[in-house]
Amino acid sequence: MATILAHLEIKPGMESQWEAIMSDMVRETFEKEARVLRYEYFKGQKPLHYYCLLSFEDKWAFYLHQASDYHEGHDFEGVLANVELEYLDPVQGANALPATENPPLPDDASDTLRNTEALFPVLIPKWWVSRA
Repeated sequence: MATILAHLEIKPGMESQWEAIMSDMVRETFEKEARVLRYEYFKGQKPLHYYCLLSFEDKWAFYLHQASDYHEGHDFEGVLANVELEYLDPVQGANALPATENPPLPDDASDTLRNTEALFPVLIPKWWVSRA
């Protein structure tokens, strides 16, 4: 499983356009992806800051989401000032989501999966392993 918190800063004056993109992305994702567990956007307290909580059955589902036509079809560069992805791991007993894992790509992985993994590698801190 892969859970990600995206820290998103948008460009000034782009709030309405960004929120329209978010709405479309959520609709498309839930209509077309069977392996998405959570996909939610939030406004932050700081102006122009948003967050997205994404959770997928596995990292392959996340990578296919990132490479999807509807994801690639939006003008993210035109509205986003900064993006930081933070992988999360659920606290056992305090969250129903399964652990975030980073299995190796299979030998027959597509170029799309290989390229997307290079862009969005799953980073599991050592301290998580000791807390499992």
